[in-house]
Amino acid sequence: MNKRKTYILICFMFFVSFKCNAQEINSFIENRLRQIEESDISNQDKELLVEQLYNLYTNPINLNDADENQLQILGLDDFQIFSLQHYIKETGELLSIYELKYINGFDSTTINNISPFVHVSQPKYKPPLRLDSVFKHSSHEIRLQYKQVLEKSRGYTRTDNKGYLGKGFATTFRYYMDYFDRMHFSIVGDKDAGEPFFNSMQKKGFDYYAIQLTLKDIGFIEQVTLGDYRLNFGEGLAIGQGFSLNYLTTDANIKKRNFGIQPHRSTTEYGYNRGIATNIKIGKSNLFLFASYDKVDYSGSILTEGLHRTASELEKKDSNANRMAGVHWTYQNKGLQIGATALYYDYKYPIKHSNATYQKYYFEGKHNNVLATDFSYLYKRLRLFGEIAVSRNKAFAYIAGLQINLAYKTTLSLAYRDYGSKFQNFYSGAIGAQSRNMNEKGVNINFAHRINDHLSYYAGTDFFHFPFNTYRSSSPANGFKIRSEIRYTPNDNNMLRLTYKLNNRQEDEKISDNQKILTDNTVQQLQFSYIYSINEYFQLQSRLGYSFSSTYQSNQNNGYFAYLETIYKGKRIPLQVNLRYAYFNTTDYDNHFSIYEYNLPLNYSSAILNGNGHRLYLYIKTKPWKNMELSARYAVYIYEDRDEISSGNDLIASSHKQDIGIQLFVRF
Repeated sequence: MNKRKTYILICFMFFVSFKCNAQEINSFIENRLRQIEESDISNQDKELLVEQLYNLYTNPINLNDADENQLQILGLDDFQIFSLQHYIKETGELLSIYELKYINGFDSTTINNISPFVHVSQPKYKPPLRLDSVFKHSSHEIRLQYKQVLEKSRGYTRTDNKGYLGKGFATTFRYYMDYFDRMHFSIVGDKDAGEPFFNSMQKKGFDYYAIQLTLKDIGFIEQVTLGDYRLNFGEGLAIGQGFSLNYLTTDANIKKRNFGIQPHRSTTEYGYNRGIATNIKIGKSNLFLFASYDKVDYSGSILTEGLHRTASELEKKDSNANRMAGVHWTYQNKGLQIGATALYYDYKYPIKHSNATYQKYYFEGKHNNVLATDFSYLYKRLRLFGEIAVSRNKAFAYIAGLQINLAYKTTLSLAYRDYGSKFQNFYSGAIGAQSRNMNEKGVNINFAHRINDHLSYYAGTDFFHFPFNTYRSSSPANGFKIRSEIRYTPNDNNMLRLTYKLNNRQEDEKISDNQKILTDNTVQQLQFSYIYSINEYFQLQSRLGYSFSSTYQSNQNNGYFAYLETIYKGKRIPLQVNLRYAYFNTTDYDNHFSIYEYNLPLNYSSAILNGNGHRLYLYIKTKPWKNMELSARYAVYIYEDRDEISSGNDLIASSHKQDIGIQLFVRF
């Protein structure tokens, strides 16, 4: 395809969507996922968000008895939560969700966004935990999923002992049982592409299993979970395994969501615990007790990829053991909440790292413990929060911040963090510019303002400093990130979004064989998207993006993309069809784009647009029967600048790469 045709195609794709009359199809889940499509969050964590939003959709929150943490999951800010709880206290229980429009802080956009995930009824009925009642009134879900890349990669054709041991398909099994909000049981089995499946090398079938049983409201025990679970307390410095949107993702609510104990029902193979956790209510206090024992992949250090396709990867599977135990206490009285955490964990075999200078202060050995205390104080429109933690080697890390609702349409947040270079904690999950909460100081500022029901604005920035060496720098380094977004919704038919992002980070630049200097590496991106609905059945989405990067010696590169997507959602015939075509051209990986795509339910997908080529995907979902859904997906990359894709065992000797997926869902 020559350049002239490319430019004509891009212009056609963009302007065709302006020539239709439409009604916007509001998708809260899609908007939340688009916020993180180009973030540094791993795909596994993004899938945790998908699961969390899906669980909300299938188990809506009763606004009349929802607590603060549940309301935060919906994306409500402190002022909205305070206004809702105050309204219910003064006027009584809500009779309809549309009563929200009379509450200060709730506009039509907010109500439409949260409506799929909430309901209004009498305070929750507490059904008995009797076997006859459980069997009679439980709901059950089963999902069977199959995915495969159609082209064979090198790993499947090798004849030596370094090739893949299994077939090229990936498959997942999920079974969920829910008994109101008193009992939850789940079994998840997952096999990645290339892993052995029901053969001599994997007699158990799936490579990964997750099983959990959760019981709630048993006298003074609010919750007990047996099996797999995740924990999140305070700001995540002691334990931060829960997922939340709070780092430059158009959400000015920077405070970490305190989820406590969450059942782990995901295919994510790390970042969870296997054992028992319980939450005991004692007056205005809650006492969390938890313990875990699990085998982990090990090769000197802990491996988190969860892939066991080759003989080498299979040998490292479950080759070390991790024990963990701890306690968290929290006290809440009106707007004040304080907490304390004590955590101990060890490994059967010691953790070791390479001799790289930047790993000098990484945790090594068998044992570690962490002590932490956290607080949160809400006074009218102002919230103060923070946490301080100390690891076994007496190194400290802390974070402190504030959020203020200047008006019900305006939120400002500020947080300062200082994670010591020697601080060590495998379970940390606080906000930061790096994957580890250590060797980092930073200031995070966010501002969100809804000008009116049609126009909103967000701006966020994060300045950070690394006092010691990092993987990319052999000396202390600085950096900053900026993100801003303007969203305009003139009516129910149209939505326009303009997003600007800038990432700057100092990195080593080699200027001679034995000399490096620290230079600024800057990448800027500008994206414009437009959503236009034809009627209640059809919708068009178009999007343009441009990227520009500059490095040492004024080396400059750029990239751009454009796509058009057509979405059909039938009502009389329960059918959804998504069809997207994208063209992209980038000069290097620094200017790549990561763009969210519809995928099979409970799966997160983003297309990596890098190089020169085309991206196409087709998604179909239908309901042949009331309690059955069938989803299918086809996607393909077609490159114009290469004859081979990827490298190593994933090398495909072709200019195109196709993948398919199908999922069957049954509820009874």
